[in-house]
Amino acid sequence: MAVITKGTPFSDAEVLERTRSICPICQRPTEAFYVEEKGTVQFTTLCPEHGAFKTTAAENAEDYRQWIKNPVINIAPKEAITKGDPEDKSCPLHCGTCENHLQTACCVLIDLTDRCNQHCPYCFAKSEMDADRKGEPTLSEIERKYDRLLELGEERPFNIQLSGGEPTVREDLPDIIRMAKDKGFHYVQINSNGKRLALEEEYAQVLKEAGASVIFMQFDGTKDSIYQVLRGEPLLEIKKKAIRNCELAGLPVTLVPTIVEGVNTDNIGDMMDFLVEHVNVVKGIHFQPVSFFGRHPEHAKNKEKDAAQSGDFPGRITMFGLLRKLERQRPQFRYENFCPIATGHTLCCFYSTYIKEPDGSVRCTLTQSQKERGVSCCDTGRAAARDIDVIKRDRDFVLNKWEIAPPEKQEDNVPGYQSSAEITSLDEFLRYYRRNSFTVTGMAFQDLTNLDAERVKRCRVQVLSEDGRLIPFCAYNSIYRNPDQV
Repeated sequence: MAVITKGTPFSDAEVLERTRSICPICQRPTEAFYVEEKGTVQFTTLCPEHGAFKTTAAENAEDYRQWIKNPVINIAPKEAITKGDPEDKSCPLHCGTCENHLQTACCVLIDLTDRCNQHCPYCFAKSEMDADRKGEPTLSEIERKYDRLLELGEERPFNIQLSGGEPTVREDLPDIIRMAKDKGFHYVQINSNGKRLALEEEYAQVLKEAGASVIFMQFDGTKDSIYQVLRGEPLLEIKKKAIRNCELAGLPVTLVPTIVEGVNTDNIGDMMDFLVEHVNVVKGIHFQPVSFFGRHPEHAKNKEKDAAQSGDFPGRITMFGLLRKLERQRPQFRYENFCPIATGHTLCCFYSTYIKEPDGSVRCTLTQSQKERGVSCCDTGRAAARDIDVIKRDRDFVLNKWEIAPPEKQEDNVPGYQSSAEITSLDEFLRYYRRNSFTVTGMAFQDLTNLDAERVKRCRVQVLSEDGRLIPFCAYNSIYRNPDQV
């Protein structure tokens, strides 16, 4: 067997890609490889002290090969915040972002609290119901965060995600939203479990009037048995009530399921049915295959093992496996409809757009030529590496696609058509498209078992740290959220 490098017993045929990672035990920077093994692709790290550690990157090697052929557009940040390793061998242990980062942020997340009104068995933030609110940023501190982001943004301000913890536990959340809008941030997303939105009928209207753009709502399926496992309590009726209140307020929703193999993987098709049924308010679904950081059932396990350790904890599923299950459960959502976002690493996400037809069926609106050119979540196509107009269009598209009207202001669907393709009036089509279009996306978050430095360097979802750095989301949750680890 050929040897790629000393101590790396892989043949040339087996290694599909080489990169760098960190040991999931000691966090020492190390070499890593995507290796074909028995028809699958395994992400393998090699630590001199703790040996090999491998995690499935794709259940089918051919899916991996075809996926990574998609085009990539690099748009670097306007400026480096931290200083990286000149040889770039210690990523991601100097995030900030540094001069080696290859993609500017589209969305920046600001944590408003560590508190939450739930205690989920699966929680990337390890939020607590009785967390100390003394650590929450004040309005003045949040204003300084906004000002910092205005300094760092290109062309127009970043899109903002207000998160936590559960941001709706803060009574001043409307003030925080208004401040963002007054500062010039066009898009303000609220990451929420939806509980307060359900229990207080007017709360969605309060957030809408304050300037909230969309509710990014935790939604793990259409059965209470799923919520019992992932969230520790039955929540389906709460989710439905929250979505209804958002609809009445004209506040759009995207569903955000955490997908865990054996828990809700057989419910993916039902989630899509729910979206299509409520497409006038639910404008997208954003699948998140479970990642093992924060709080999860495997948290205390797999810490000290021998070489050849496995990161395939119970529940692990890749985005490829998720898409294949979606196609099997609902064939209208074909695997071939999806592609990665070009303005990011190809292994980070999937994306497609659809429209609900008058007969209730769905049709993919993402064309083959668009995929070949390279699409972003904002459908900007191929562009030069420093095309500032691309950045503006990226952020504007994310903003505009979420605009909806409350029921009393929504016009009826265009009558008399069998297909949206028959609509010839531009005004009628735009009205129909706005009400009936939706996106299907997913993001394969990394954890310490599969942290790929090349993916980290292309991350477009970043977290604003307390000291004013922009840290890629997966690196933040795997390493930087706990300052004792850095």
